[in-house]
This record gives sequence, C-alpha cells and structure tokens, in this order.
Amino acid sequence: MGRSEHVISALTTTALGAALLTGCSSDDADADAKEPAASSPSASASSPAAEPSSASEYTTPAECADVPLESEATIPGKDLAACVTAAMKAYGTGTEYVLSAGQESTTRFRFGDDPAMAGDVDGEDGEKAKNSFVFLGDEEWVKSDGKWVKGDPAGDSQEMLVASLGKAYRALADPQVTADVIASSPVWKVDTEKALISLENGKDTYAWRITNAKPFSWHGAEMTEYIVWLEDDATPVGAQGTSNMGGKPGTTVQHFYDLGKPVSIEPPA
Repeated sequence: MGRSEHVISALTTTALGAALLTGCSSDDADADAKEPAASSPSASASSPAAEPSSASEYTTPAECADVPLESEATIPGKDLAACVTAAMKAYGTGTEYVLSAGQESTTRFRFGDDPAMAGDVDGEDGEKAKNSFVFLGDEEWVKSDGKWVKGDPAGDSQEMLVASLGKAYRALADPQVTADVIASSPVWKVDTEKALISLENGKDTYAWRITNAKPFSWHGAEMTEYIVWLEDDATPVGAQGTSNMGGKPGTTVQHFYDLGKPVSIEPPA
C-alpha cells in the first residue's frame, strides 16, 4: 500500500474527516490512547502458555533469523522492519484494532502483493462502527451517513477529501506503514521481560516489548516513543507510537490478531 506523508490532523477541519479520524493528535498524550495490558512479567513455568496466534501454518521467516528476541538485545531498525514485513507476508491476512484520540476502529487486511484494508471506525460520540472504509490497492472508499464515496484526487471536493482521508488513515493502520516507521529508527532494544497482551479476540499472549533506543523522525513527526510487540516466533502482536507534530503529542495503539484467517474485502456495491 502507498506510504502516507499526509498530516492527519489537517483533515479534521472537515465534517467527513472529523467523522472518521478526528484529533489524531491531541494536547494530552495520555488521553490519546491507553497502552494495553502489557506490563506483566515474563512468561515462566507458572505463566499461562500463549495460544497459537494464527489459523494457518506459520514458520518464522528467514528474515527474522538475525533478530534476537531475547532480554536486552539490540536490533538494527532495518533488520526489525524486514522481519515484521516478512512475518506479515507469511500470514497474509489478519485483523487489526486501532485506538487513536479516544476513537476505536477495527480493520481486516490483506498484506503483500495484493494489499487491501476494510473496516469500521467508531464515532466521537461512542457510536460503534459509525463510519466504514474500503481500501483496495491505491483506491479508497469511505462511507459516511450511509453513503459510499470513492476517493478521487482530481474529483469534486468530497471525492478529493476521501482520497486524502484514505491515505491519512493508512498512516494510522496500514501494517506496511508500521514496518516503514520501524525502519526509520536506527536501533531498537528488547525489554528485559515479556509483556502480557490482551487481544480484542479474547486471547492473551506474551510478547517481547521492543522500543526505539532514542527519538527519531518520520515524515516530519518526532517519534518520542515507539513500541513493537513480537512473540517468540516473530509473530507481530502490535505497536504503539507516541509522536509530536507541531507541538501536539499524540499516541496511537495497534493490535494484530486472527493472523492467517481468511478475510473478504471487496469494492462497495
């Protein structure tokens, strides 16, 4: 999928942008997103075993062979990004939960040569699945007030907005963008212990918490802290990024689950 260089907060001045992605950056980083249950000590003999994270066979990719998932290890950013990308390609499909600025969304995705995303975003008022979206390749559709609109950068004002909005949302939710962000930080460090992550499909898993060694820049935003969670076999569990754009801190949380399970993503009728 296309890498987005759009500033998401620039879209929040419009009704459609506000309905889908209002306030990606807020004045209070702690109010933007809650870090999920990820503070438990490392798995031990008394810890519950993590259930398999996919519905299909998965083998740790060769690209992860040089990524040491062990206490206090350091990992080059390019190696970690290549591992995450290869792991996502190995699974091919999955579901993702995103929390940003207090708004939640759930996305089905295909990863690889035929990328696609589709899902729903809750409204500012807490209404579940108030808006929907479908991204196929470089095409975007957004549903607001019961009407689907296809993005067109050369179309009318609403079509242009949807085109920009779609690319902005990719910056929040596209797993490929997650890998691109990881590659932008030269060095990453593995925590001393694993963390317990509670996923939205009701499953718990222990995963290594890997953080950037120092702040870094990504498309003009200062990433003060970025967290990646990987299981022992390099299965991506999630990510959490805290950035500062124009003096406004913001935090976004991602969880990946049901990896390898079939998903259906088609253009809106």
